[in-house]
Amino acid sequence: MNEILLMLQLFTVIPIQKEIPYDRERFTKTAVLLPVLGGVMGLLEGGAASLILGLFRPMTAVLLILMVDVFLTKGIHLDGLADTCDGLFSGRDRKTMLEIMKDSRLGAFGALSLLFCLLLKTAFLMELDSVTFLRMVLVLPVIGRNMMVLGAFRSVYARDHGFGGIYIGQISNLTLAIASGTALFYSTALLGISGGISWFAVGFLILQMKHYTEKRLGGITGDVLGAFLEVSQLIYLLVYVLLAR
Repeated sequence: MNEILLMLQLFTVIPIQKEIPYDRERFTKTAVLLPVLGGVMGLLEGGAASLILGLFRPMTAVLLILMVDVFLTKGIHLDGLADTCDGLFSGRDRKTMLEIMKDSRLGAFGALSLLFCLLLKTAFLMELDSVTFLRMVLVLPVIGRNMMVLGAFRSVYARDHGFGGIYIGQISNLTLAIASGTALFYSTALLGISGGISWFAVGFLILQMKHYTEKRLGGITGDVLGAFLEVSQLIYLLVYVLLAR
């Protein structure tokens, strides 16, 4: 229980009024709980979505839900997406790309990645009926965090030190199996066979993205894991919408 509370303290704005000791080795083992954290986020966002859908038209409701997600997560995954795109698409050498990703300033590629990510999420969610939309809000946080586990599995940390090294390269076979099994079950239970197929498609494409990133950077970073989360949610939405047609 303390592990979940610590994850909520570190990765969300949820105020947890409890002193929880941080142990790096112990915290590494919380990777198996990342889909559970996603489930908690999904419940919070789903509750907000239920209220918002009753008050506003679909476009406004979708935008407000995306704002809720950004607020709850402090936008850390979107920040990772922007930093990753700024670095990878800069056309520089490995060392310079890592320096660009560490820079707090937002570049053109980072800004465009944020714009298109949010626009595409809005467009795909608008394709869904209200019931499926609510279920999707519950599922997406689980999918994204499962893909962070997949991305960190058997990877090399591209930096000498940093917070991302807690998970990157530290994921066991059992942890990956449990996290992935949890996400696949959750996805299929809420969205049926189309949800399951979408999960497999996301996993395959994230592995390709991981291979590309490792080739360019010599490994991955915490920012890249954030990018995996955001991109995996977009891919999941895209595949599901195509299957629904």
